[in-house]
Amino acid sequence: MPRIRTIKPSFFRSEDVAALPLRARLTWIGLWTHCDDQGRTKDNARLIKGDIWPLDDVSLADIEEDLETLAAHERIVRYTVGGRRYLAIVNWHDHQSIQKPTPSKLPPVEEGTPLPVRSSAMRATGDLPEETAGYPQTAGTEPPPPLQEDSGSPTTGKGKEGKGKEGRARGREAGGDVPPSRCSAHRLDENPPPCRACAEAREARKRWDTATAARIAARRTDDQRARAADRARAIAACGMCDDNGYVETVLCNHDPGARERAARGMDLVRAAMKSRTDTTTAKGDHL
Repeated sequence: MPRIRTIKPSFFRSEDVAALPLRARLTWIGLWTHCDDQGRTKDNARLIKGDIWPLDDVSLADIEEDLETLAAHERIVRYTVGGRRYLAIVNWHDHQSIQKPTPSKLPPVEEGTPLPVRSSAMRATGDLPEETAGYPQTAGTEPPPPLQEDSGSPTTGKGKEGKGKEGRARGREAGGDVPPSRCSAHRLDENPPPCRACAEAREARKRWDTATAARIAARRTDDQRARAADRARAIAACGMCDDNGYVETVLCNHDPGARERAARGMDLVRAAMKSRTDTTTAKGDHL
């Protein structure tokens, strides 16, 4: 169902927004129109691509990359409920003011288990875990890593806590261990009292997360530039498409023989249909 959304002029002047790659910014805006009135949707790259990037040369892997970038920058939260994956826009009601919102049919973040942001760091370093069973896979993307059992330190609503392999992967990305978000005295306390040491630990962790996300985003930007350069070379070497890689309104595949093969295939289909029609007519005449 089409949804009317708004975008504030301040969006384009935001330094936080400017830190995102251009494609990730468009994917983020597109999610505003794709999500329901509570800012939730299924975490499915195929559905998101079909709704947001239906006519562009954006792969499912690109969509997954954008979602990981947005999660690393805390623009979305990715979570699971009953084995199904969902995502929600962070601070949804700060971005959208809906007069008569329709209740969401999808479970909220509070009822689910946030997916760690570690997948961004692990994909950037190529350090993917072997245990990938139990997660739905999307063609063109690697399966996300499984969740680890809680080691005692409660997670935040945005799934930023680094534990187990997540912490080690993000630690390698930052060149050290993941700093704790609480002091040693309250690390396992579910309801810690006000503590200056905990506040300082949270600030240090926030700085570490921001620096790690910036490094990941920089690597992704380099990868995007490399793919863009490859695409530009393919377009320059192709004699069929325009400067944007299109033949009229169709994205070019840079394969000169594709049209001829398609025509031969259609000729075979027409011949088979004609043969079937002639056979049916002959049987009718015989009867």
